[in-house]
Amino acid sequence: MSDVTAAAEARWHQLAREVEEHNHRYYVLASPVVTDREYDRLFRELQDLEAAWPALRSSDSPTQRVGGAPLDSLEKFSHPTPMLSLQNSYDDTEIRDFDQRIKRLLGEGTPEALRYVVEPKLDGIAMELIYMDGLLTVGCTRGDGSVGENVTENVRTIRNVPLRLRQPVPGMLAVRGEVVMQAAGFIELNARRVAEGNDAYINPRNATAGLMRNLDPSLPAQAPLRFYVHSVGVSDGLEYDGHAHFLELARALGFQTAEGISVCDGMEEVLGAIAAIGERRPGYPYAIDGAVVKIDDHGTQEELGFVSRSPRWAMAFKYPAEQARTKLEAIDVQVGRTGKVTPVARLQPVFVGGVTVTNATLHNADEIARKDIRVGDTVVVQRAGDVIPQVVASVEDERDGSEQVFVYPTECPVCGTPLVRAEGEVDWRCPNDEACPAWQTGKLEHWASRNALDIEGLGEKLIAQLIDAGLVHDVADLYTLEHRRDALIGLDRMAEKSADNVLAGIDRSRSAPLHRILFGLGIRHVGESVAKRIATHMLTWSALQGATQEELEAVEDVGPIVARAVRDWFAEPRHASLVQRLRDGGVLFPDEEPPRVIAADAVFAGKQVVVTGTLVQLTRKEAKDAIEAAGGKSPGSVSKKTDLLVAGPGAGSKLAKAIELGIEVIDEARLVELLGLG
Repeated sequence: MSDVTAAAEARWHQLAREVEEHNHRYYVLASPVVTDREYDRLFRELQDLEAAWPALRSSDSPTQRVGGAPLDSLEKFSHPTPMLSLQNSYDDTEIRDFDQRIKRLLGEGTPEALRYVVEPKLDGIAMELIYMDGLLTVGCTRGDGSVGENVTENVRTIRNVPLRLRQPVPGMLAVRGEVVMQAAGFIELNARRVAEGNDAYINPRNATAGLMRNLDPSLPAQAPLRFYVHSVGVSDGLEYDGHAHFLELARALGFQTAEGISVCDGMEEVLGAIAAIGERRPGYPYAIDGAVVKIDDHGTQEELGFVSRSPRWAMAFKYPAEQARTKLEAIDVQVGRTGKVTPVARLQPVFVGGVTVTNATLHNADEIARKDIRVGDTVVVQRAGDVIPQVVASVEDERDGSEQVFVYPTECPVCGTPLVRAEGEVDWRCPNDEACPAWQTGKLEHWASRNALDIEGLGEKLIAQLIDAGLVHDVADLYTLEHRRDALIGLDRMAEKSADNVLAGIDRSRSAPLHRILFGLGIRHVGESVAKRIATHMLTWSALQGATQEELEAVEDVGPIVARAVRDWFAEPRHASLVQRLRDGGVLFPDEEPPRVIAADAVFAGKQVVVTGTLVQLTRKEAKDAIEAAGGKSPGSVSKKTDLLVAGPGAGSKLAKAIELGIEVIDEARLVELLGLG
């Protein structure tokens, strides 16, 4: 090695140490000691040095945080040990029960006041980082808990992730935590995206999930992502007495941990710590949706072990939906695919539940009257289940007399047709289903949706353009678009490749199963599960279109109202014409596969299992399909006929009704165990 190379190597080591130290001070400790200009000068010198001497560039160089070349795909990666989920609790009683269960398991001699660690539960993307002899080797998403996706190149771009540990740790160290996006950075990122002509992200969690799985590492490199450690998976060369000690060591190794972690002796301190995190929740720089309570002592954790896919020694406490106050500036009404007219509150932008909310549902005219919601009111807004924004109440004490009572429209705001409300219903509807543009837009969006015909690329904006350009009027027109490819390409922001992708999606939908077609037609009262039951009972389209009221009512879970809606739809001559035009366009209307014979001893044979709340390991559709494959039914509502409720985070009225009726309630982990999917 020449003197120049030796000098370059020495300078590289010095620069790399300095730049990484400044990264740690800025992103982890929040106490920078140099100006941005001085940092940029050091970083550029390091880049120049590596450009001149490429052999100096290593995987732990600070320059590797800027993102490398795009990947072709994400590879699967098996976790060294499973990444388990946590059981959830929603009130103090459930946390006390958790403490009592642990004491019963540990037996006589267990201290009355066990030592716990309470920490914020960050609402991000679970991630495992694997270090070999102190060097970051793998970054992997949680996946199904056993196998995730290797996103190492994206993880390297996260500024507070140490590429090399700050102290030597021999062998493997697998740490786990959450990748999150801070609220302020999320707002800046969205502003930049909109300025560049891109759609804004819905919320920080969705943005984080998309960026961490992106094949181009340069995109997460530009985003304000952070990683916070919360646990350890494998530790070959790092010894610790308990969880609090591990978190202390993790900080010394260069990791960042969440703010507000407490070590507590006994339940009163635990409940106090949970309340304290809840009180400071709005002030956190990132979204949190609860607190996590863990036994501190590592030996006790090992003694308690695990049940199903959850540790016995830890439990999550979920906070109620976050609320905020803002001004209601206006009330608009929207017309959906069934003509339903829904009032929507236009709000002064307010940050609640990890996202900036500008619109919220008001449900219907009766709900507005019951809550006495007026234009100009200060209102309380929350995200139902931390997802759908809704107006909870008005704040009457803050009225100044300028507020206006909302007068519900008597005509469709889109086509001007007088609205109607059927006896016994709360919703007003536009009856002009043949000519109202709002009806047609909604029908097309529903037909193309994932659980119907699943036409990729055919979203709300493109459908609006197709209607405005006169290229489509109803769903049958989609199957003639291939003959008007040039007109499709001529639409705004529609290149040849995009147009061909849409046409390919339409072509694939021609062979969609019968039950998807029935659901996609948007017949009132015919949801996804009802459509499947009708299709699997009738088996053929000809049998379905010729079915009598009595034959339809013979289908399981189909009553007189649904049967009449189906019968009335097929009795309309224009609907028969629509079906013929779909056939002319190549839609196959294939026969439905007959239902499988379910063994009498199947785990859910003859049982009704309702699923509510947010699921983590399964999608809602996967859960329902698995329940039905195990012999059960999965209706959408709780009744006296319900045998079991699967309740995830955000479970609301269905959970309350199940408890009132004395119905057994389980969590997702137990469902997975019963289905044998663990």
